[in-house]
Amino acid sequence: MTQTRQLFGTDGIRGVAGEFPLTRDSVYWIGRALGHDLVRVNDRARVVIGQDTRASSRWIADRFLQGLASVGVETRSAGVITTPGVAFLARSQGFDAGVVISASHNPWTDNGIKIFSGDGYKLPDVRELAIEKEIFALLQDSDAVPAPDSAPDSASLPGEEGLRHAYVHWLAGGVSADLSRLRVAVDCANGAATAEAPELFGALKINATFLHSAPDGENINENCGALHPETVARFVAESQVAEGRFDVGVTFDGDADRALFCDANGRVVNGDAVLLLAAREMKSRGTLANATVVATTMSNMGLELALSDRA
Repeated sequence: MTQTRQLFGTDGIRGVAGEFPLTRDSVYWIGRALGHDLVRVNDRARVVIGQDTRASSRWIADRFLQGLASVGVETRSAGVITTPGVAFLARSQGFDAGVVISASHNPWTDNGIKIFSGDGYKLPDVRELAIEKEIFALLQDSDAVPAPDSAPDSASLPGEEGLRHAYVHWLAGGVSADLSRLRVAVDCANGAATAEAPELFGALKINATFLHSAPDGENINENCGALHPETVARFVAESQVAEGRFDVGVTFDGDADRALFCDANGRVVNGDAVLLLAAREMKSRGTLANATVVATTMSNMGLELALSDRA
């Protein structure tokens, strides 16, 4: 009979910060259980950790790191960084795992723990089940006592700036076109994109204006970001009437693994349109593997027709 995961959902472990499974004790045990899973394969395991801008992200990251350290796992912090950034670093810099402290598009009161394997992909179900089994065993063991909450905080760990810069440099290196004449409105959702977007757009010499890029720990996703694409669309439309100054708007969610767009007139571009544009561009460059696009059931028949050139 197939076992069902109790803690890991489709996108890691998520809940209200301070409540199970994101209490200080349970976060410690989750870190320790992951550490045990890693050292069984490599007794010199290394983990990179990143976080978004929520008020709880720092203490959750710190407590998780204490759990890892308790079994001898070496850790490095990328600081505030996007989820794709941690996946990239895990794969490109030889880490055994990458961990993101974020609840993506959820309210600031929520948080989560997302874990990537060293290959940059999410953990297989069988490993998540094994980690869950150990977590519950630790929680039920009356003799198991979490370490005091005293390890160095994640902000002081080595590698923060260098790791984030390495990811931004890689992103910029993937763009060969001259974008210096492009005018873009960028909604950072007061989230992780605030740490990367200015550097990236600057490296590409894009004329960018940043919205919602002043996180205070409680304003992530608040009436902004990818959950509210109408916000950047309205800003672009109003600016178009007044000054005609933006070619496109882009809006991210809290951990910037999602982006939505609007055109120069402030019309939101839906996900199907983005898939179509990306597929056509990749096919023209010969980089669309097997000339295939994978979509979810949320995509409509129009996308399939457009991709097959029947529409």
